[in-house]
Amino acid sequence: MYIFEDGFEVRIARNTEEIKESQKLRYEVFIEEMGGYAQSEASELQLERDEFDEHCQHLLLIDRNTKVGKSDGKVVGVMRLMLGSEAELGKGFCSAQEYDLGVLIKSGKKCLELGRTCVDPSYRNGLALHYLWKGLGSYATAKDVDLLFGLASFPGNNVDQISMALSLMHVKYLAPKRIRPEAITECAIDMEIIPKTKIDKLKALGQMPSLLKSYLRLGAMVGEGAFIDRVLNTIDICIIIDLYQMPEKYREHYGKTR
Repeated sequence: MYIFEDGFEVRIARNTEEIKESQKLRYEVFIEEMGGYAQSEASELQLERDEFDEHCQHLLLIDRNTKVGKSDGKVVGVMRLMLGSEAELGKGFCSAQEYDLGVLIKSGKKCLELGRTCVDPSYRNGLALHYLWKGLGSYATAKDVDLLFGLASFPGNNVDQISMALSLMHVKYLAPKRIRPEAITECAIDMEIIPKTKIDKLKALGQMPSLLKSYLRLGAMVGEGAFIDRVLNTIDICIIIDLYQMPEKYREHYGKTR
């Protein structure tokens, strides 16, 4: 897949150097900005990487209007993609470290895992996410994917600060049980914190990162429970998007028709 619009290029990374550029942006966002932990080698190199990277495709958003060094553009958005077939040949899905994905794997649906999605802070109020979604939609269509899933993160480990958001998602966006992953291990927490009658929707939305709200606009549902990631200093939610059930206005670009 390849997209070029308004000086922005969206495509899969072609070589090791481009993957390193994506890992550099991930380091800036997840480690420097959000306060995650990086192993000493990764910290020295200023790269956020793990054992799943070599088994994934790395979707890049490149600003061709901005040159960096000898490159023809600047990587300003990234998304890591893993098909079920790639998970089977590698180390499995990354999300399986936090959620029981059995219902998705057994669903008979062709699944694509999204991970490590982030955008350069200077581009978050523009069309960066729109271009990433278009690239994702093109890739998913080419691979005949039915379900998208992955982790969306709140910065920090303070549950009290996002209790309204967690409660709203549990009440309004919980996925059907047949495709609902459940958070696992002692790091799992219940999202049903505030009674339904006391949930303030505007306050809840105000607690959500823009990326998570974008997922919800695309029709995302959520898994059971949240997960406290002490390493990346986040609270993670498992999101699931059925490409056949996306809102009509997004389906033309990102979804599928029956």
